[in-house]
Formats: sequence, structure tokens, C-alpha cells
Amino acid sequence: MAEYSSDEERFSAFINFFKDNKNTLLIGSLLLAAMLIFSMGYKSYNSSQNIQAAEIYDAWFTNLSSDSASASSDNENFDKLQEKYSSTGYAQLARMIRGSSFAREGDLDAALIDFKALLNVSSGLFGDDMLNSIAKINIARIELSKQNYSNVLEVLDSFNSESEHPLVYEVKGDALFGLKKNDLAMDQYSLALENSQNESQKSLLKMKINKINN
Repeated sequence: MAEYSSDEERFSAFINFFKDNKNTLLIGSLLLAAMLIFSMGYKSYNSSQNIQAAEIYDAWFTNLSSDSASASSDNENFDKLQEKYSSTGYAQLARMIRGSSFAREGDLDAALIDFKALLNVSSGLFGDDMLNSIAKINIARIELSKQNYSNVLEVLDSFNSESEHPLVYEVKGDALFGLKKNDLAMDQYSLALENSQNESQKSLLKMKINKINN
């Protein structure tokens, strides 16, 4: 490390360092400023998007819950939410609610479309892990009811094997049993039983295991 005998030498060394590296320092400063501006702009944009999405979501949900609900108004608000604010939690929550409603009404094809759209928009770096997981499980259950067993395993394959919910193990077991892979199905049912805290689910899993054994 260089040693300087006076303040003048230290100042001169600083000036020389700046002269020698001025282009690098300038570029670095511009990049830092650009990153700060982008970060502030992104936060402001997100805040604005969420405020506007919240207003449309409230109107959509209020209309959905009303006895005198207008289907055309309901669809208009939903479409506006998905077209302009699809990345917001409000749009994704609306997609989940409508998909669940379709499934309860027995319109599995429409439900599958909504949950696949939810899976797509909730994936990635800025996605929502919880809604993404909900989408996967619902897609898997619909595909299971359609006996599309390979599709079930494909959509559930991306779950972290160390943090899976018992329901995921159970649905995987159902799909493997449908594919007549009984040993693999037994493994999944056993994992589900091991991780389950729900007594009714445990009873159902034991029945499925007994069915394989018999």
C-alpha cells in the first residue's frame, strides 16, 4: 500500500486516480442511477397497477356476489382485469375464484382453462408461489377426473419433493394407480399417510392402500 508524506500528495494521488479511471467511474455512476430510477419507476408502476386492479376486482366480486348480478358486467370487469392487470394478485385471485366456481358447477373444461392461465401467469421470478401451487393441484385433480393420468404427473412433477403437501402425494398415487403402477402408487400413498394430520384423509388413504394390497 502506497504511503504519502503530505496532504498535497494524497490529494494529487486522488486526482490522478480519478483521471485514470474517469470513464469507468462515469459508466458505473450512470448504471447505478439507471438502476435506482428503474427501481423507483417499477415500484410506482406496481402500486398504480394494484390500485386500479383493486377497484375493478371489487366491482367484479361485488357483482358476482349480488343476487341481481349482471353477467355482461361481470364478464366485462373480469376481462378488463385479465387484459390490463394480469400480473397483479387481484387478477390472479379472480382467475382462481372463477376456475373454482366452474369446477363446482361441473364445467371442468372451462375450469381447466382458467387454472392453466393462472399457472402460466403465476409462474416465474415475479410469480405467486401459493397461487401457482393451487393452480397445479386443481389442474391435476381435473385431469385425474378426466383419467388423463400422465398429465396429472406432469403438472405435479415440478413440486419440491421435500415440501409436498399430503394431497399432492395422494393425487400422484391416484394417477399412478390409474396407470396400473401399483408399487409406485403405494409409495405415494404411504408418503401421504405419513405426512397427513387429517384423520378422514388418513382413513381414505388406508382404504386406497388396502385396495392395492388386495
